[in-house]
Amino acid sequence: MRRILIVEDDKFLSAIFALFIKDMGYELTGRCGSGTEALELCARERPDVVLMDIHLDGELDGIQTAEKIQRELELPVIFVSSDTSSGVVERAIVSNSYGYLVKPVQKKELAITIDLAYYKHKAVLDQKRREERFRKFLSDAPVPVVILEQGKIQYLNMEALNLFHSHYIEDMIGLPFLNFVAEDFRNDFAGYIAQEAISGKVPKRLGIQVCGLHGKPLDVAISACWISFNGKQALQLVLNDITAERVAVRACNHFRSAIFGESGGIVVVNHKGQIVGQSPGFKTVLPQMAEGGSLAAWLADFAPIQKLIEGEEGGTTQVELLVEQKTYPCEATAIGRNFLGNREILLRLLS
Repeated sequence: MRRILIVEDDKFLSAIFALFIKDMGYELTGRCGSGTEALELCARERPDVVLMDIHLDGELDGIQTAEKIQRELELPVIFVSSDTSSGVVERAIVSNSYGYLVKPVQKKELAITIDLAYYKHKAVLDQKRREERFRKFLSDAPVPVVILEQGKIQYLNMEALNLFHSHYIEDMIGLPFLNFVAEDFRNDFAGYIAQEAISGKVPKRLGIQVCGLHGKPLDVAISACWISFNGKQALQLVLNDITAERVAVRACNHFRSAIFGESGGIVVVNHKGQIVGQSPGFKTVLPQMAEGGSLAAWLADFAPIQKLIEGEEGGTTQVELLVEQKTYPCEATAIGRNFLGNREILLRLLS
């Protein structure tokens, strides 16, 4: 049963509307003649629909009252007025009312308008709740999520903000996502998001490098699907940080190059400068440099190695080992991330 509140300062019309409501089989939750009373009754009774006159007693007119009711209580309001002036009608339209009936009102017309308002409001609330649940799901998701409309960022969750090293969503909203894609990967990404919009998952993943607000590149794998966001078609991106995997691949490539290249042997040094591994060839050439020892003891200047330890993965330099007054040229390469002691230095004896 619909529960209806009547807000009408004309007591005669209010009584007629009350009879209409009862004849329709609806429940009358109350009658009042001012905006202040209407707000109190709406808060207490929570009617399904409010019938609202525009010209009311008191400081608030019907349109102002309706705006507060919809903003604070999310209740549908139908205006019932004899005023058809363009200024009033425009204000009523802007207030997002659920109907505008011109007095005198027929009972059948009133019943249809109430039913339309009731079901429309129910659909609006259902859609709003779904969007709220969806936004909460995105916000709480343990992976970075970005939503694009026509290539521009419309939403990021907290994980995505952390990925791009930003604390404020306003720093990125409205910007083309392409701005944050490393230059070498921009053509691939542009082609990826230009795929025809279809329902469901985009049929492939894409590996690219993105740059945070500080400009540092980060390897990510992107999965995407088409969704409806704020009533528009949008592309949802899920970004998986694959930096560790890419670092591991590059480290393997450095080892492969050292092992199969022209080399007198290789030695591995940890982030503390200690020798932690040697190839048989290196042990043959320089047996004096035992595992567990400090590399600094065999260098005239340890600063270039320290710079590699503290610098970016993939950095390289040349140094000379000094063993028993003889120099041995080496190429030193930084491998692994400079994080939690994962950085190592690969030294390759040059032939």
